[in-house]
Amino acid sequence: MAYKKRKKEEPIQYEYDWYDCWWEDASSDCVWKKIKDAETDKPTMCYTGGYLLKKTKDSHIFVMSFSDDEIGDQMIIPSKNIKKLTKQFSKTFYVKDFIYDNY
Repeated sequence: MAYKKRKKEEPIQYEYDWYDCWWEDASSDCVWKKIKDAETDKPTMCYTGGYLLKKTKDSHIFVMSFSDDEIGDQMIIPSKNIKKLTKQFSKTFYVKDFIYDNY
C-alpha cells in the first residue's frame, strides 16, 4: 500500500477575527450657538475596523498591525459604547509570515 506524503503543517503565530465596530463617543463643541440648537446635539458615531484582540464585559480591544510578538494601532473601546459589531472574516498569521527573508 502506498502512503500519501503528508503536507507539513505551518506553525501558527496568531488567529484573529476582523470586525467592523460602530460605537458612540462623547462630542464637544467650542463655538457659540443658540441653546435650542445645543439641545438637539447628539453623541458622535465612530467606526473602527480591526482584529479583535480581547473582549471583556468592560472593553473591546482592537488592533490593526502585528509584528512578531508586538502590536500597533491599538484601539480600546468601552463595551457599553458599542452599538453594532459585525464579524467580517478570520485570519491566520503563520510564523513564516514574520520572517523578513521570506519576502
